[in-house]
Amino acid sequence: MTVHSTPQRQPAQPNGQQPGRRAGVDEHIDRLHRLLAPVLQNRESITLDVDQGPGGRLVSAAEVKSPVPLPGFDNSQMDGFALRLSDLVAAGDEGASPRLRLAGIVPAGTAAAELVPGTCQAVMTGSPIPAGADAVIPVERTADGFSVLDAHAAGEHPFVHFTELQDQDLQTGRFIRTAGSDLQQGAVILQAGDVMTPARWGLLAGCGIREITALSPIRTLVVTTGEEVQAPGEPLAPGQLYDASRALIREACQAFGHQVATARVPSDEPAIFIQTLEALQQQHQPQLIITAGGISAGAYEVVRQGLQARGVEFGSVAQQPGGPQGWGRLGDAALVAMPGNPVSTAVTLQVLLHPVLAALDPACPPQRRVLVHTAEQLSSPAGLRQYRRVRLQTPEDRAVAEAHPVGGPSSHLLAHLAAADALLELREDDTEVPAGTEREAILL
Repeated sequence: MTVHSTPQRQPAQPNGQQPGRRAGVDEHIDRLHRLLAPVLQNRESITLDVDQGPGGRLVSAAEVKSPVPLPGFDNSQMDGFALRLSDLVAAGDEGASPRLRLAGIVPAGTAAAELVPGTCQAVMTGSPIPAGADAVIPVERTADGFSVLDAHAAGEHPFVHFTELQDQDLQTGRFIRTAGSDLQQGAVILQAGDVMTPARWGLLAGCGIREITALSPIRTLVVTTGEEVQAPGEPLAPGQLYDASRALIREACQAFGHQVATARVPSDEPAIFIQTLEALQQQHQPQLIITAGGISAGAYEVVRQGLQARGVEFGSVAQQPGGPQGWGRLGDAALVAMPGNPVSTAVTLQVLLHPVLAALDPACPPQRRVLVHTAEQLSSPAGLRQYRRVRLQTPEDRAVAEAHPVGGPSSHLLAHLAAADALLELREDDTEVPAGTEREAILL
């Protein structure tokens, strides 16, 4: 299965949406790009303690150079004996197995004494190489192994007998990790804009760097609405349902690298919604506000009724599910209003918002798309880009995965979304799609 990322798009020129007209999917993505770009282009930086490990997807704000080489000193790659190869060769001149007297033991984390000519020193993996040694012979190439260490500890000076030596054992530098062979002192180990991976955190710590500066994560406020929506675990009255969208959006935004705060406004009164939203905005100072619910054409669409007067726009996107959408500024924050159905919310997050965030924020992983073949015949409404929940299976005799639908296209089928691993994208003209048709799918 070949995975490719969505290329960074160049925003189209602004154009308003005429009443009653549905914007195309790509058109709305460009619109969100224009909305979010000025809000996210100036990011604060924060200081992070490398040893504490703050967690999450973070991005370096500045170049970092290593103050030390790695390794910091010549050290042993193996458990064995450090020696001069010339001494080893001289000790075996008469055809017998060479032997050298054991002059010392160098555990990891201790300083090594200079190597006396004609002797060897026992070293462990990571032990410093004694000055004068130019190779390490593994303990497996000796007759008695490390049992000679007991005699040395008792005050004796035993010989180490080397056996079954091979040509590669007699190469200068064998099993010695030289200082700076991994990283030179002063080398750049982090560029501004680099995503902080576990390996990069490990490299920083390995170089002895205590603090770095990183871009502050995008602060996102997630607000769900509706008197009928209750928090999980609360008793439900007739006609009520649990709030699935808040948890779904929270986890998606955290995966995007955001710092997320959530709230629920259990009121269908626009004035109460606006008052509560303004208080939440003051409290959390978000750069991005995401609302779920209350934006359709019903009588109690609290988000649309409350925010239209504040310049937030509402319209429809030619996709299914997730057609109703809202977008605009609320003070210093960008606001994206999503439908309340959790499947519509998920499609909006993955299809419309994710590629914009990936283009603007290095911390956000790219949208992952794969080419698939439809496993069965499908139909889709003309003029809409439909996203079907599918599971991907790759037959043994094929290189391209088959997309098997999970449930139908309805936006209330949350369990089917949870069982899917991708969203199959059907085009606007895909009214009838035969089995075996090649299309793209967005991995979830």
